[in-house]
Amino acid sequence: MNTKLLIKISLQNLKKHKGRSFLTILGIIVGIASIISTLAIGYGAEEKIKRKILGMGKNYIFIHPSGISEGKTKFKIRKIARPIVMQDVEIFKRQCSQIKKITPTMFCREIIRTKKNNVLVDIKCGNEHYLDVIKRKIKKGNFFSQYHLKKNSKVVVLGNTTTKELFGKLNPIGKTIAIRNITFKVIGTVKKIKNYFGESDPNLDIYMPITTAKKQIFKNCNQSIHGIAISAKKKNYIPEITKKLKTILRFKHRLTNDEPNDFTICDQQAMINAAKSSSNVLNLLLFIIAAISLIVGGIGVMNIMLVSVFERTKEIGIRMALGATKSIILKQFILESITLCFIGGIIGIFLGIITPHIVSIFTGWIVVLKTFTIFLAFFVTFIIGIIFGYYPSLKASKLNPIEALQDN
Repeated sequence: MNTKLLIKISLQNLKKHKGRSFLTILGIIVGIASIISTLAIGYGAEEKIKRKILGMGKNYIFIHPSGISEGKTKFKIRKIARPIVMQDVEIFKRQCSQIKKITPTMFCREIIRTKKNNVLVDIKCGNEHYLDVIKRKIKKGNFFSQYHLKKNSKVVVLGNTTTKELFGKLNPIGKTIAIRNITFKVIGTVKKIKNYFGESDPNLDIYMPITTAKKQIFKNCNQSIHGIAISAKKKNYIPEITKKLKTILRFKHRLTNDEPNDFTICDQQAMINAAKSSSNVLNLLLFIIAAISLIVGGIGVMNIMLVSVFERTKEIGIRMALGATKSIILKQFILESITLCFIGGIIGIFLGIITPHIVSIFTGWIVVLKTFTIFLAFFVTFIIGIIFGYYPSLKASKLNPIEALQDN
């Protein structure tokens, strides 16, 4: 008896009990749909985090001073970490040829005012490369230049939301704003930023030349700055750059081997890798949870196959009397189990594909459906059919044909 005929017999037996067959495969449907849906949403969350991190800039590295935790080291005596200073920018440029662009940075939060409106914003200060390093684009006007930095010009560039809050639909270029009662001229606005890392909305930022900020806002700070932002020429240069920066700063800050860093270097690729690792753990957890419901569905398949064997004892006896071997009976019932799971798997895959997309319409979540997830679902369905169908099939193949024919 060939496989094609056995599959046909399996489908005929399933049609006899349509209601029971549907309730049996319901667990398989839910399990497969859960696996595909949860993984699609999980990979979507990973993609969203990745986009946000990439929104920080292209091949981005950031250095900032950090406090030292107390411990049994000589550094405890020093207590205060050495600052990052303006001269470090020039040193890094000379020592690291892999750096594409670099800018010193300073930050503060202030209320900025016009005659009619005011808004609380983050002021971000840097040099003429700042916007390129953090991957922002000008919408109107221009960004400040080397000329503005040399002249300590009182100019600013506004973020998208800040522009709307202060000027509405009016063209802000050439108009003035006040910060701490100091007047600044608006020379440009930045395009809306959709993907950003962190809770603070960068569309509320304004940008100012760092030389102007040190003179007008950060007085008496000498050469110290809040950090240095860097973009590497290529992504694969990032590890080498961070290694060089660490060596330079440790030497410059006179740190011994047993002293911890008094600075922190954050690189974009490391953040992406860390986010991916966390996402993989989450996806594995979601997969295990979904797999539990699939196992429950498989147990349901095994139970219904045992019932089927009991109900068809006489049929099995007749087949054996007509020459069907134990292997044919075993194969027939395993194929019935696989067919049952396969039908449930097909429906589950369909639901698993459309469900996360429907959810995303209402939640705005990103959905990433990977091809291997579909193949995984097919494979799992096939395995469930074999594992949970084997015992009932084995029991059917071991029936004594004489006893089976006598069954009432």
